Amino acid sequence: MEVYLENSKSKSGKHAIRTLIYVIEGENFYEFKSFKTKKKLQGIYKVGEAQLVDLPSDKTFVYIYLIKNIKNRVKGKVIVYDNGQISLVMNYRKLKLKLVKGDKKYAEIIKKIFDKLNIPIKNMNLKEVK
Repeated sequence: MEVYLENSKSKSGKHAIRTLIYVIEGENFYEFKSFKTKKKLQGIYKVGEAQLVDLPSDKTFVYIYLIKNIKNRVKGKVIVYDNGQISLVMNYRKLKLKLVKGDKKYAEIIKKIFDKLNIPIKNMNLKEVK
C-alpha cells in the first residue's frame, strides 16, 4: 500500500504541510517510522522533503495530513487503513473532526493521537454524511 509522506514549508514559513503515520495495536498506538521509501519526490513547498512510501497491509494505520495556511489555521484529513482498505475518513477543520465515511470505532483512538500531538479538538461530529 502506497501513501504520500511530506514534511515541508514555504520559504517564509507561513505555509506548511505535515503528514504523519501511526500504527494502532489494540488500544495502543505509536508513530510508524520503519517504512520503505519507494520514491523521493519534490514537496509542495520548497523547504522540506516528500516521499512515496510503501506500508505493509497487515496492520491498522492512521494517516494524518495537515495543512497550515497564512492565517495559522490548520485543516486536514485523517484516514484509517485497516488491512490495506480504507475503513474511516475524517476531516479536520475549525478545530473540529467530522466523520466523512467509515467505521466510528477508531474515533477515540484518533482523539488520543491528536491529544498526544497537542492538536486541539473542540468537537467531534460522528454523524454519517448523507
